[in-house]
Amino acid sequence: DILLEILKEAGVHTIFGIPSIHNLGLYEALRKDGSVRHILCRHETTATHMADGYARESGTPGVVITSTGPGAGYAVPALQEAYGSSSPVLMITTNIAASKIGKGLGTLHEVKEQDVIFKNITKAVFTIRTEEDIENLTREALNTLQLGRPGPAYLEVPTDLMNREIGAKRDLGTNKTVQQTDLPDLKEAITLIKNAERPLLVVGTAAVRACMTEEVVNLAETLAAPVIFTPSARGLIPDKHPLALGNCARSGTIRETASSSDLALAIGTRLREVDAKRRGLVLPHLIHVDWDNEWTDRNFPSNISLSGDMRGIVRALIKSLEPPLDRERRLQRVHEISLKIQGEEAEISRNHREMTYLKVIRHVLPEEGTLVVDNTQLGYWSEYFYPCNVPGGWMGAKGSAIIGFAFAAAIGAKIASPEKPILAVIGDGGFLYSTQELATCLKHGIGFPVIVVNNKSFGIIAYLQKKFHKCEYESRLMNPDFVALANAYGIAARRVTSPDGLGQALDEALSSGEMRIIELLEDFPEPPFGKY
Repeated sequence: DILLEILKEAGVHTIFGIPSIHNLGLYEALRKDGSVRHILCRHETTATHMADGYARESGTPGVVITSTGPGAGYAVPALQEAYGSSSPVLMITTNIAASKIGKGLGTLHEVKEQDVIFKNITKAVFTIRTEEDIENLTREALNTLQLGRPGPAYLEVPTDLMNREIGAKRDLGTNKTVQQTDLPDLKEAITLIKNAERPLLVVGTAAVRACMTEEVVNLAETLAAPVIFTPSARGLIPDKHPLALGNCARSGTIRETASSSDLALAIGTRLREVDAKRRGLVLPHLIHVDWDNEWTDRNFPSNISLSGDMRGIVRALIKSLEPPLDRERRLQRVHEISLKIQGEEAEISRNHREMTYLKVIRHVLPEEGTLVVDNTQLGYWSEYFYPCNVPGGWMGAKGSAIIGFAFAAAIGAKIASPEKPILAVIGDGGFLYSTQELATCLKHGIGFPVIVVNNKSFGIIAYLQKKFHKCEYESRLMNPDFVALANAYGIAARRVTSPDGLGQALDEALSSGEMRIIELLEDFPEPPFGKY
């Protein structure tokens, strides 16, 4: 009851989870209260993905309940994805009775040092062991989610405390989150920016989590500087904005623009190897602005590191800067760069059918909608070339490059924004990680289209095997009839084989407001990474 009351005070009104023998007390509290919506899921991994998608879409914590031992363990890959994507997910899990923890008695679901499993894939682990811990540690866990760099937290409650009466109701305090307010010294950074002639902005996931659209647009327009993005930051400023160039991992003109710049201002990006360095990105004279210094100098040496309140830092920079005297020359340069990029994309479209499918999706899905993609071939193409014009309008599993994310995360996103058009794209391999959640959609009246790209293989693996070893091995799949599978759940489905067919099916599915499966029979042979 106390735990639930603190969650409600923090604004939690939706929880994902599965009841078990060890969390009966928490579910009884949910039943008695009745004001918090519980989404009954069919697997802990997908439940955690739903909480993750909910958190990314809503900007508020996503909460998932799991059981002890194996139930907690099933959440590991999804929590790793949330951690890598700076998503504020609170995992509430149980353990065996407090008096038996660490005794090795062979208690049901007992795992030695269960909390240790989660220490490296969360911001923090909170283990309640007494009644007195419940209030303070629950508040600490909630504050940790969004204090500084957002991310998941682990809250463990032994089963005996879940079921114990503690007497008179306590006078609970309130949740308090204290954010860092002091700004670092900006003088050296301001001088470097003022002296630059070809500045470049590199924007990442943390800037999206901090809702920094206004700040990034103002800074870019003040400097007349082009902006490139890590994948999950796409749409922070609209792709149609004249200063937005696209994904920082792309080669060709975008990479040339980065290497020819004389200053890179990285905002809210960890500049991870997977996002930038291994793609060949070069960033001369780097100013790195982030929540903290954890990722500073790991892959790109910085001239200046500015950490703390990112919004405050960027606002202070804007206040200290004036439009450059050569503003028109800079804008003309960016315009010429944009024309070259458009030419490159036109040529790519002539040679790759994937681009036609992306145009169909972009045409049918309203601009304010969210496209949730899995790590599948069409998803990779969308990461590079899908036009995104709203923050969070492209959502992908880039934290740990997991498969099976998109369908479940789209469920969470749709629950967070029931009136917003949501569309998921997932491969046949990834979809079979999560098809059981069709039952969850049916139970809770959740409806949106899911495009299942069926090429009867783990397509990216087959591509890599042929690239490096000249031959595929164990990448071909035996699939069910996906239309019949959806129909078995009472969900309408349709099979398509062309861009026109996909467009018609998508238009009808979005108009219906119902859960729809669209099986796309198409084989996309390669990702864009190698060439583009």
